Amino acid sequence: MIKIEDINLLEQGYKLVFDLRSSSSILMDENYIKNIQQTTLDKGTTIGLKGDKGLYATAEWWENIKNGNIETYCVKGVIVGINQENPFIEENTMITIKVNGTNKEIFQDIVFTSEREKTISKELYKAGNEIVSIYILDKLKEDDVWNWVVEEKLGVSPLLNRVYIKGRG
Repeated sequence: MIKIEDINLLEQGYKLVFDLRSSSSILMDENYIKNIQQTTLDKGTTIGLKGDKGLYATAEWWENIKNGNIETYCVKGVIVGINQENPFIEENTMITIKVNGTNKEIFQDIVFTSEREKTISKELYKAGNEIVSIYILDKLKEDDVWNWVVEEKLGVSPLLNRVYIKGRG
């Protein structure tokens, strides 16, 4: 499903490098999905997603995202760094984004929809390139949990949905 804002980004020269729904990443792995859904359904724990708008990665869940019943959040900014010398993180797996119009910097994984996309687009993850990241803000069972993307919004889990990058050239 392509939305109007996605078309606008493409027309502005951005390239879609990650799309969760068609991703071959661990986030769409059958066992990972099953574990997330089981945790959601487990009434004996306060850990996990609330699931009141559908279980993670089901048709109902995607439809609720499409209809706006599950909130999304857009981060626009510039890549200001790539972890190359951090002893705690594998090299070239995370970026730092300076969020437009703020003094805030957030960290984000370097992600691609597929290995093919990684081969084509890996050069886009460079300092100075513009980035737009769209997150799904699915509700957590606990409503007072802090998150690192939308600090003023408690009780949600920011899940990376789509990433667009525009090179400087």
